Amino acid sequence: MALLKNARIPRDRRSTIRLYAALTVLFFATLAAGTVFGGLAIRDAIRQERHEQAQARAEGFAKALKSVLQLTDNVGRALSEAFDDDGLEGYDSSVNAYLSSAPWTRAVILNRDGATRVSPQDLSVAMRALPVPDDGADQRKIFGPFELPNGERVLVYRYSFDAGNLELVVGFEAILEAVGLLELEETTQLSVRTVATPGPDELATAGESGLAVEDAIREDVRVDNATWTISVAPRALSDGLFDWGRAFRLAAGLLVIAFVAPFIALLLLFRARLRDNVNIRKSMMAVDNLPRHLDVALNASNIGLWEHDLETNVQIWDDQILRIYGIEGESHVQTFESWCARLHPDDQARFRRFSWEDAENDKGFLTEYRIITPGGLEKTIRSAGNAYRDADGKRKFVGVNWDVSADKALQEALAEAKARAEEQNVALEEARARMEEIALQDTLTGIPNRRHFEKRLAAAQAGGAMPEGMNIVLIDLDGFKTINDTMGHFFGDDVLRYAAETFMKNLGPDDFLARTGGDEFVALMPATSDVENFAATVTAAFSKPLRIDGRSCRLGVSLGIATAEDSSDTASDLLIKADLALYEAKNRGRGRTVNYTSNLMAKTFALKRLADELQEAVENGEITAHYQPIFDVRTSTIVGVEALARWQHPRRGVLEPKAFLDVAEQLGLLHAIDDTVFQKAVAVIERSKAAGVPLPGISVNISSQRLRDPLLLDQLASINLPPDTVHFELLESIPFDRPDTALIKTVNAIRKLGIGIDLDDFGSGYASLVGLNQVRPDRLKIAGQLIAPITGSEESLQIVETIVRIARTFNIGVICEGVTSKAHYKKLEALGCFLQQGYYFSRPMDEDQFIDFMRTRSGLE
Repeated sequence: MALLKNARIPRDRRSTIRLYAALTVLFFATLAAGTVFGGLAIRDAIRQERHEQAQARAEGFAKALKSVLQLTDNVGRALSEAFDDDGLEGYDSSVNAYLSSAPWTRAVILNRDGATRVSPQDLSVAMRALPVPDDGADQRKIFGPFELPNGERVLVYRYSFDAGNLELVVGFEAILEAVGLLELEETTQLSVRTVATPGPDELATAGESGLAVEDAIREDVRVDNATWTISVAPRALSDGLFDWGRAFRLAAGLLVIAFVAPFIALLLLFRARLRDNVNIRKSMMAVDNLPRHLDVALNASNIGLWEHDLETNVQIWDDQILRIYGIEGESHVQTFESWCARLHPDDQARFRRFSWEDAENDKGFLTEYRIITPGGLEKTIRSAGNAYRDADGKRKFVGVNWDVSADKALQEALAEAKARAEEQNVALEEARARMEEIALQDTLTGIPNRRHFEKRLAAAQAGGAMPEGMNIVLIDLDGFKTINDTMGHFFGDDVLRYAAETFMKNLGPDDFLARTGGDEFVALMPATSDVENFAATVTAAFSKPLRIDGRSCRLGVSLGIATAEDSSDTASDLLIKADLALYEAKNRGRGRTVNYTSNLMAKTFALKRLADELQEAVENGEITAHYQPIFDVRTSTIVGVEALARWQHPRRGVLEPKAFLDVAEQLGLLHAIDDTVFQKAVAVIERSKAAGVPLPGISVNISSQRLRDPLLLDQLASINLPPDTVHFELLESIPFDRPDTALIKTVNAIRKLGIGIDLDDFGSGYASLVGLNQVRPDRLKIAGQLIAPITGSEESLQIVETIVRIARTFNIGVICEGVTSKAHYKKLEALGCFLQQGYYFSRPMDEDQFIDFMRTRSGLE
């Protein structure tokens, strides 16, 4: 039995070993198979879980992206339709409100009526440089991507309308960041691209472009002509078993580490699960935060969102709309009827007729209305909405509301201010017109003034030249200064009014009259007017004594006429010609009319040349003096000599004063000529004394210019001559009939220096007895014009006799000049005029001739 027993033990042990080995092999095989198949099952379970997570992410991202894109598209459409036909009122506030609420939008570009407007303006240059194709209104609405100078990629949403288009420049990465896609890209195999439809053009991509994982989840979001595709795939397991071949190759190793490998696999799988759970929580938090971000943006911009269900008539309002309507805390679910009840009574009827179907066919709406809040506050709301279909295919409207009460109040205030400004402009325009009328009218006579005449003249030559036959008539009143001086300025004003009335009475309806100066008038008369008849009529009217305001006076008129002969005559030319004609008329005497001719221009050129030559003559010492003695006919002796100015002209010889004194007066050279003659007179006194023929006295002409020279008295005081050696002859035309004038003071100061005062050419001008009494000259010289006719005219002789008696009354000496014959000499002697001067006795002589004359002549021959 023991042997049997001993014999059986090895067999049992071997059996046991075989059984144990078999069991062990079966165990490890089972364990290996279980491990393999368990690992595969776990891997598939994890893949399924990750696939479901990716599906949830893709759907969440698509919903968030669709909300943002739908909001962008709705606002873009609303803005484009708002500013299609309407004006740009509220444009800046609407665009700025949108830009502040949509950080993914970089700019808004409005192309309307050929003008481009970019908001914000600091991006104007960059936005205008975008190479957006100029496609028609029916072409695709999304273009890009374009790269900005800062490297950012943007897409351009274009909304075309009749007057142009509106473009929203959207940052591609910015809009993905706004919905959280870029944040999740680190933990998710993500691909986002947008493709224009129809067409294969890929506008932009982000993430893992062209993601080709078999189990990737794809969600499409279509907005207008572009489709956004989101591809999400779970990350591959870093330690999972991917195929059967690898599992069997690892079986042997797994048998060795049978008790370790399952734990390691479980730990790794658990770690992967934890990592995925963390990523899922992050993704869900990002998705949850997106509505909050949008809500913060909308709240900051005071823009509320609403949704209207076309089938149920139910509306969903967000918190911002509830705040705008003043019903915070109430239900977000409202109805169209409850909304109408909150409208201003005047706006309810309009919106109760509102058709959502029409608005849907019109692809949305933009409108304004007023509401009354529960607190009684009236607000103006601007609303925009667009139709869409939700995921279930239900027809709905989504839109925005914003409170534009402040903008409306500002617009109304601006409108009122504009109305007030327009009223003020009208008043100012009326005042301006009145002032213009006053500015163009002569206040004294009531006729147009110089400014009015200049405007009329400019209108007459609007074509560049004066119309052929147009006449300019310059009118000057003769003797008006005398009337002003003798009869007073008030009477002078009456005379001017009378003259204006007389001229107007004789002008035709097409003629124009203006007062351009003190006593100067100008008439503009077309070719159809009878200029000659007008000139003859007014000349005749003023040739007779006038009775104005109960007082009589004598007045004359001088007229200068210039006529446009061809297209070369301008207004300036005619004025110059008329002025030359008037100057010639005044030179010819009172009551003359002169028509301009080419001879007058030649005469003017001659005077201009004479003026230039006279200026050089004074500078070059060509002015000299000739001397004419004064005789006492009772003793036939020389009692004095007059120094007379002469011009030693290099071509024309010796010229008398009448050839150049008028020009000298116009040029202001009389004082220089007077001074030259005076210096030569002083020199001849010294020379005659040295020659042994001393002069009893010398007379020198002095002009009013010389009398007004402030250095005159000092110059005279520096000359050491015996008293009464020098006499100054004053022209009778110098106005001395006004008391206390500077001229009279100067004359009296000269007399105190021992210089005698003579009044020259007495009777040839308008000197008054008052002036004679003011000056009290030592001698007066009767003008040669009065002396010449006394031999044949008793009346002329009586005039001279009267002057002599007046002089004797004032105890003034008398010298008769211009004595040319013995008959003159005898008649004047019979009147008691013993001091005589003239060609009968001696012609004027130069200095050498005069000294020789003094040496050889001691009396009359």
